[in-house]
Amino acid sequence: MRKVLPALLAVVGSLVMGLPAHAAAPGPVYAPEHSVADPGVLLSGGDFYAFTTGPAGRVSRGDTASGPWQGVGAALDLTTPPAWMDTSRDVWAPDAWQTSAGFVLYYSAVAKDFGGQRCIGVATASQAGGPYRPIGDTPLVCPGARHGGEDAVPGRPIATAGVIDPSPFKDSEGRRYLLYKTQQIPSTLRMVRLGDAGLHWAGSASRELLQRDGIIENPTMVQRGSQYVLFASRYGYDNCSYATVWLRSTDRWNFATATEHSLMTSAGTGLCGPGGADVTPSLDGGWRIFLHGWVCGTGTSPCTNSQITDGVPHRRVLYAAILNWSADATPSVGAFL
Repeated sequence: MRKVLPALLAVVGSLVMGLPAHAAAPGPVYAPEHSVADPGVLLSGGDFYAFTTGPAGRVSRGDTASGPWQGVGAALDLTTPPAWMDTSRDVWAPDAWQTSAGFVLYYSAVAKDFGGQRCIGVATASQAGGPYRPIGDTPLVCPGARHGGEDAVPGRPIATAGVIDPSPFKDSEGRRYLLYKTQQIPSTLRMVRLGDAGLHWAGSASRELLQRDGIIENPTMVQRGSQYVLFASRYGYDNCSYATVWLRSTDRWNFATATEHSLMTSAGTGLCGPGGADVTPSLDGGWRIFLHGWVCGTGTSPCTNSQITDGVPHRRVLYAAILNWSADATPSVGAFL
């Protein structure tokens, strides 16, 4: 009994902390001294570019999904910032793709005179790694008539809420869209149609895809035949409960009745808060999923909730894994890289 009890306590303790007792956590592919949070990943010219949260946003480049990775610099050139943007605050969750306008980046930034809430702007560059220069003095997405946002986010549940987590999506017919989240609770995920260049909305109001009483954010959409698969992050980002979920629908505009499935949790991966995920094709013709998770101290050991609560220094690092698809468009995570 003396030998069994410590083992039992170890299992119970690991479950309480939200980490599995049966397997070692995978290591990150990129873990610099600063946080690598909310990755939006672009594959271009045989390299991966990860756009992450930080001052003016951050760009990192990987020769392969597993690395080696290195910092490129700031995502945005804010020498001449747009009139609506408060440049004293971090840029959140930028993401980019290539269109007829070159490389186009979407970013969420605090808007002036908006109570700390955010709007979504657009910037362009001639190279995938930037720097990206904001276009125009008005945001692409900004609630109400504030700052002249092209998409005014009609019908949002909280009138004072801003918008974050922009994520571009192109369907099988080449039509372009932008997904994003409305801040505050209840959380909603929305989508707006864009023009072919991806710089402006196409004239139709954005629509709500789904709503949650709690937190749902970081939307990413993939089309698989007639199915649309929506990935998102659930729960609070600042602890180990943060998780990645997915939903599937034949209607790109409606996930309200779709079943929500867990894709990655702390208990299933050994990571602390596996979220902020983005999905991209890979160099070998398959798919990869990139995400962040919390590590504590100066190394790369996943945090426990108690460490975060106790104020142990912690930061987010970048993980990558193989993403598999079944014939019915069910995603599953394979080996971590």
